[in-house]
Amino acid sequence: MGSDRDTYERGRRFVLHHARPLDHARWCFLFENGSPQAVLTQLSAYQNSDGGFGHALEPDFWNPLSSPMQTWAATEILQSLDHHDPNHPIVRGILGYLEATLDPESLTWSRTVGSNNDFPHAPWWSHPGPDQPDSVPTYNPTAALAGFVLRYADRGSRLWERGRRAATRAFAALVGSTSVEVHELSCFVRLHQCALRYETDLGVDLGPVGQALDTQVNGALTRDTSRWATDYVCRPSRFLRGPGDRWVRGNEDLVRSECQFLKQTQLDDGSWPVTWQWSSFPDEWAVAKQWWKSALVIENLQFLRAMEGL
Repeated sequence: MGSDRDTYERGRRFVLHHARPLDHARWCFLFENGSPQAVLTQLSAYQNSDGGFGHALEPDFWNPLSSPMQTWAATEILQSLDHHDPNHPIVRGILGYLEATLDPESLTWSRTVGSNNDFPHAPWWSHPGPDQPDSVPTYNPTAALAGFVLRYADRGSRLWERGRRAATRAFAALVGSTSVEVHELSCFVRLHQCALRYETDLGVDLGPVGQALDTQVNGALTRDTSRWATDYVCRPSRFLRGPGDRWVRGNEDLVRSECQFLKQTQLDDGSWPVTWQWSSFPDEWAVAKQWWKSALVIENLQFLRAMEGL
């Protein structure tokens, strides 16, 4: 990173001293030519016998049982590896879990599960009572999981066909929406990427989908940079991974501002502040916060490495 070598070295030191083994392996793969197999080995420790993921893979809820949201977190790690083998045991397990848990009527996966309430968790991962719906209807994580199905499921299988239909419904919902919550929007972005790269026969015109994403992404970015240090807001790094990404054009100044912001706000120990917190389970939150810090170091340094030359 040239003159910003200290930023990198401080972050490296934090991850190597404090990260979970999974994030340690991710760091080595992304920054030090480490093995993707080491990441897969560590990731497999979070997978249950039903093929889904739990065990606080997503640190904000500690449910050891499988849930679609924890399974989504695993698919994002696979995406970061650019993993292509549809027959890998982790992938086949995920596909089996997704087929078993997809609601056949709504073609959605639940955002939360009832067993979340039995373990320490952030309040936004609480599950409603038995007589209440899961939550406000959302395509988080359904849209992203549908993209995973399109990429890895056997074409023509029942799961693949349901994934295709789920993707079609998701895109229709996106095009028909005037405002999309930022986490849900990230899932639509992932589905759009998968549709463009792996599937050309959805029966959907992706032109209006892309236009809807342009409007929503540009509208979601928090342009008041004074809020970035203290609030849980949407910076360019949520959607942008490299200078060639779709939404860099027109947001170059905002991207440069984030690069400068990251260098200015890195803490002495190499981490960055976590701008959210749990309202309960203080002991567990103290642990989860440390786990998040390593993940943020990885995300922030990836962004800096990719965008510094913009």
